[in-house]
Amino acid sequence: MVTIKDIAKRAGVSYATVSRALNNKADVNQDTRKMIVKLAEEMGYRPNVIAQSLVTQRTNHIALIVPDVSNPFFAELSRSISEASNKSGYIVTTCNTGWDTERENYMLEHMQSQQVAGIIIKPSAFYKPETFDSIKIPLVVFWHPYKNETDFIEMDHSAGGKMATEHLLKCGYQNIAYIGGAALSPANQLRSLAYQQALQENEFQVRQELISYGGFDLQSGYDRIKMLVEQGSIKPDAVFCGNDYIALGVLQYLHEKKIRVPEDFGVVGYDDIYFSGLPMINLTTIAQPRDEMGYSAVKLILEQISFTKNESNKDASEIKHRKPARILLKPTLKARGTTRHE
Repeated sequence: MVTIKDIAKRAGVSYATVSRALNNKADVNQDTRKMIVKLAEEMGYRPNVIAQSLVTQRTNHIALIVPDVSNPFFAELSRSISEASNKSGYIVTTCNTGWDTERENYMLEHMQSQQVAGIIIKPSAFYKPETFDSIKIPLVVFWHPYKNETDFIEMDHSAGGKMATEHLLKCGYQNIAYIGGAALSPANQLRSLAYQQALQENEFQVRQELISYGGFDLQSGYDRIKMLVEQGSIKPDAVFCGNDYIALGVLQYLHEKKIRVPEDFGVVGYDDIYFSGLPMINLTTIAQPRDEMGYSAVKLILEQISFTKNESNKDASEIKHRKPARILLKPTLKARGTTRHE
């Protein structure tokens, strides 16, 4: 492996000069810098990232922590974050928590010990706000803020829940159910509350027996709609689902029971994962702008990284605190084949 000392010997300059030139320091003659960079390329020099991290206490890695990498929503979000990070010279390490808070806490501590440049996280539904108190590196959270020091990006779930419910009402459905993920999930709570408010605003009664919570997966959707249809005192003729995975489980049950969609039963999902729009599924859903979420998260984490570097080079009297970002994104309705026309 070619080292900085090898380049210095070939160039006839000091080790320190080569180091400053390759790290783009200002106190190097431009002609000397060009000569050193060209020589480094010819010799096949590759920076020793481990050695650099020992000096800087940071790597060029960003940690992305999500609850479920098997869910296409998080897979697509990860892709957009990776693409945006790579353009800025950062590599993304994705960690899966499986909605487990203990594993989430471990990942947060472990990634810090690995000297990552920053952490982007979508917390589990059961996280405790104080979880982030020990994070001393750049952090962006896909959640509502719990303290002023944290950058956050969140979707307007209230708008999404209202949009979905009003669409089903305009399509002529009368007994609309809500099937969510975990009851303690703030996102699900906001969607459920918006669903109830939309019913009341349109002079429909809110029936608690039509509201059900479970997991965020296909099987939960299947089991919940089966229970509502076969055991409930009020038979639903439509359902607003907490995510598209849940909606797919609902559609599977309706298909098995030969219940016609959308003629006799309407289904709306949430997320707009990539296969929701396929012709054989054609799911009506509330779309979250994953690319915008991903690019915004990377923009914020890079701003924090840059700010942290600049602050470390300033005297205490010069330091100005960066104001945390608050980004609230708007969802959109994708009306497809699982609901009637308005």
